Amino acid sequence: MLRHLIGRAVQLACAIPVFLFSTLPAPAQQASTLPPDNFAYFYQDPRPERLTEIFASVQNTATSWIAFPPLTGLLAADFKSHPEHIDRLVPIVKDVKASYALITAARLSGQPAKAEMLRAKFTNLGFDQTLNAEFAGIPTRFEDLQITRPTHLDILWGASFAAGDSRYVMPIVDYFAAAANTSELVAIDITKTAVEMTGGPKGTIAGLKAKYGDAGAMQMILAATALWAIASNSRQHDYVKQTVVRYVGDHPGAPATKALSALPALK
Repeated sequence: MLRHLIGRAVQLACAIPVFLFSTLPAPAQQASTLPPDNFAYFYQDPRPERLTEIFASVQNTATSWIAFPPLTGLLAADFKSHPEHIDRLVPIVKDVKASYALITAARLSGQPAKAEMLRAKFTNLGFDQTLNAEFAGIPTRFEDLQITRPTHLDILWGASFAAGDSRYVMPIVDYFAAAANTSELVAIDITKTAVEMTGGPKGTIAGLKAKYGDAGAMQMILAATALWAIASNSRQHDYVKQTVVRYVGDHPGAPATKALSALPALK
């Protein structure tokens, strides 16, 4: 399990710059010029036509299941305010992974009965072992989503892009902070782990299991993944930056605050 989580976290850290958090045009640029499969700025152009375009494009271009958890978060946050958008997307589902995204998004948006109807409708598309495992235990409310794996971070980031909503960013900041605030040494190791996952000096990850045990190492890697994404998105989205600024202001002197204050976006 630990080896799987390390691999998944490193994979996420490498994939996010390519798929979601790559250097995008400045926010002042028209959102309609963004590539249809890159929805990090959906909140700037939240038309239902745009949602349909994104959903179709991800199906057509995604080469890995990794694309679908953030899409699921985006859909779920949108469906909370616009449940009618579910039926708008049903006719264009042609891939088993897309069906998992739609079903799980409906459930997470508070519509479990609709999710089960969709599950029955899309049975003929088959079974996806990876997404079935990754989406296992997804609740019917975002408030009940407990971060235990990188997929949950993907879902929350995707949700935040639906309306530029800090409510979906705060659980990620809180998860990182809960781990980092154990001690300053832990906060330092989390930061070093994040740096290593994205190509920096090696050695920290290899020593986590001996230092913190299996469960502790898993938490450290997940917290480091959260920190990396917070750093990346703070540079690109003002609502993420302001969420971090509020945390820092509300928790002076905490180890997590010291790590977050060092982010380039907050300089």
